[in-house]
Amino acid sequence: MKRDRHTIQKFLDHDLSDKEMKRFEADLEASPTLQADLNLYREVDEALADTEVLGFRDQLNDLRRDSRSGAAKKVQIRFSRPWHYAATAAIALVLAIGLASILDRPLSNQDLLKKYYKPYEVALINRSNDAQLDLMLRHAQQLYMEGEFSEAVIYFEKVLEDKPNQVATNLYTGITYFELEQYKNAGKSLNKVIEHQDNLYVEQADWYLGFCFLATDENDRARRQFARIASSNSFYRKDAEKILRKLDK
Repeated sequence: MKRDRHTIQKFLDHDLSDKEMKRFEADLEASPTLQADLNLYREVDEALADTEVLGFRDQLNDLRRDSRSGAAKKVQIRFSRPWHYAATAAIALVLAIGLASILDRPLSNQDLLKKYYKPYEVALINRSNDAQLDLMLRHAQQLYMEGEFSEAVIYFEKVLEDKPNQVATNLYTGITYFELEQYKNAGKSLNKVIEHQDNLYVEQADWYLGFCFLATDENDRARRQFARIASSNSFYRKDAEKILRKLDK
């Protein structure tokens, strides 16, 4: 399910590789559920992308209040441009799944994950003096890029058996475990990077560790983690501030 969400978003962002696109199109053809999910994502994205979404929040509240009071009158949602017919359809879907009720409350942890979490892109990892180990690492990276996380983690762990302190591999292993929803293992790998300190991946490990706390609903630890990032010179500082504001509502 997590992979489906990421793949749908990458598809909408035109960010799938040729291999991923072929696999997604095959899955789409075979799965009516995936087709429905894609349509929902596309229509909701179109609706919520426009700034006028803020203007009909009150109208949604009116709808919800009328529903609760049993009022029979209709509340018309008004848009100023023709393309908003698509947005109207999206709002109907939103109402159908009960999403309107969350528009006036803080984002959930899952909402925050969907909005801010993205797997870290593969960067070049320093080569070792072991050609076989380098080959295994490249294979793990390729599987990671293709979203084959169950297989990728096997090869990352094999590399770490010989090179347990290789910080970049620990980072990718942590993110791979996160994708597999094995958050405890993810945290262990990310903490190895953080505890090492003198490396180029501490900022990334701090950032993804915060998502581990969000995923496991450890909000106090998540607040402390993102507060530490927000008060630093981290590349992720501004996004950490935004997450904190959402968590503190």
